[in-house]
Amino acid sequence: MRRRFMFTRWHVSLVLLAMLALLMVGCAGAGEAPAASPAENGAAEVAAPAAPAAAGLAEVPRNRTLIAAGLGGEHPGAFTDVELFNAYAPGLSRSGYTQACTEGLFYYNMIGDTFHPWLAESFEFNDEFTEVVVTVRDGAAWSDGTPFTANDIAFSLNLLLENPDLNYAGEIIDTVASTEVLDERNVRIVLTGVNPRFVFDKLTFHADLGVPMVPAHVYETADDPATFSNYDPDQGWPLCTGPYELVYTDVQRKIWDLREDWWGAVTGFQPLPRIERLVFLPGMDENTMVQMISNNEIDLAFSFTAQNMELAQSQNSAITTFSDEPPYGFLDWWPISLAFNTEIEPFNDPDVRWAISYSLDRDEIIQFAFRNTTTAIKLPYPGYPGMQPFIDAVADLLEQYPTTEYNPDKAAEIMESKGYSKDSEGFWVKDGERITFEIITFPQHPSTTPQVPVVTEQLRRAGFEASFLLPADFVTRIQTGSAHAFLWGHGGSMRDPYATLERLYHIKHVRPTGEAIPFTNLYRWANQEFSDIVDQMTGIPEDDPRLKDLFRQAMEIWLPNLPDVPLVETVILLPRNTTYWTNWPTPDNDYVHEGFWHRTAMLLWVNLEPAQ
Repeated sequence: MRRRFMFTRWHVSLVLLAMLALLMVGCAGAGEAPAASPAENGAAEVAAPAAPAAAGLAEVPRNRTLIAAGLGGEHPGAFTDVELFNAYAPGLSRSGYTQACTEGLFYYNMIGDTFHPWLAESFEFNDEFTEVVVTVRDGAAWSDGTPFTANDIAFSLNLLLENPDLNYAGEIIDTVASTEVLDERNVRIVLTGVNPRFVFDKLTFHADLGVPMVPAHVYETADDPATFSNYDPDQGWPLCTGPYELVYTDVQRKIWDLREDWWGAVTGFQPLPRIERLVFLPGMDENTMVQMISNNEIDLAFSFTAQNMELAQSQNSAITTFSDEPPYGFLDWWPISLAFNTEIEPFNDPDVRWAISYSLDRDEIIQFAFRNTTTAIKLPYPGYPGMQPFIDAVADLLEQYPTTEYNPDKAAEIMESKGYSKDSEGFWVKDGERITFEIITFPQHPSTTPQVPVVTEQLRRAGFEASFLLPADFVTRIQTGSAHAFLWGHGGSMRDPYATLERLYHIKHVRPTGEAIPFTNLYRWANQEFSDIVDQMTGIPEDDPRLKDLFRQAMEIWLPNLPDVPLVETVILLPRNTTYWTNWPTPDNDYVHEGFWHRTAMLLWVNLEPAQ
């Protein structure tokens, strides 16, 4: 039919808005870099010169070096933590220390739903889930040869208990009452209450979460653990258990070289990684990263827009993504919603929030903002294998409360029932006042910035006088509640629903507008009945059938209230260069996601293979 090939004025405006969004994401960094000549051939025909090395460093061939640029978007242009390698001090970048030098007691692979004991070989709770004994893996050792023992675990937790201003201290103070070293390989951790998720939540590296352990024999010499840098090359610091050691650091790069004596390989627990050198470059302009990976100057880069991914792949056929099929990237743990300060009118009214949800066409958002490289979400959860049984358990509720339905007629019906009517310009008005608001989000983020113009235009079409703003102080505005509407993600659950419900929606986290909330209940949604149900979930293990029953009860409250409006998954379109490295993760080889800034990147380093 002919009209299938025609754009309406509305579609043209969406295209222009999407182009604007792509420009904002792609051009928000430094000035344009010099033009790069595209790589014309695949990996098999590319030479392997030595990787650029700092003065005094051994040369390592380029085809044994992995170079990653952009981190997770932070430290734009330069590192500010050149001589800081203390995980308990603020300001540490994700540039090797947390994912190549430091190891977790356990790892969780969120895309494959697999659990990996690492520095620890096992754990055992008591029957009440109030204590847990952790057993250290035999042969684990620090890079100076000192054994990694149960004392290191006890020391690390006690250090956090005794120093409330350190990173991770708050969450350990909330959950750990005391520790007891039973012998070199076993430590008993007494909890502050029933907590079957303690090992997963606190002792397991999953995405950016998990408490790292520190060497007792180093940190006990520190005068002040908050200012201790853990940096002294003459003493071999930073001291780690991981397979890589720091050999160079400045504002432009962190370089880590392979340790042949890594305990994991010596004991036969893991193969020695084939990557001989890891180089981390700071956050940078996306256009620059496109040119660098097209020229084989880097192997990994932080997330690209769909437009820039297409450009990079057109210049270098060796660049791949997680999947060859939509949505192409890997599924992150941070699904996006349109959120509100629910203390502020009219967003304190669930009916208005539902009217806004019915006004949003997720299919158009996905098409025009993301070029079909993401999917819609019905609940504030990523579609991971561990989460799917819980999402399936409330399928009938989602039919009753269709959170992804685009229905402008239903939206209008709701607004009219609340006493609103449209003025001469088509905007909703009541008692002479329009509903007028700004949507706040990141100046540059691949999952929020591209869609905010489209979301805004859809709301305006539906009668809401919306606009958007990308301020430098967006975090402060969202945390204090001065942002009445904002695009944001859900950093919560990966394998059972509790973490999202407790961390992001519990009434205990609510603070009055004007008082900052630290990335918990940013919506200021206060529902005591809901929170009481979540409290009942606290002591129930993830495999207990009662958890699904309580989750359903929670959703029977959450869905009609709709504290925030679910939009889309965060799908990370991360370019992987196969010129020098192969065995990248795929849907059929999902040993980990390739988010190299996450702590789980250790699983990436031990699995990648040379292409040459």
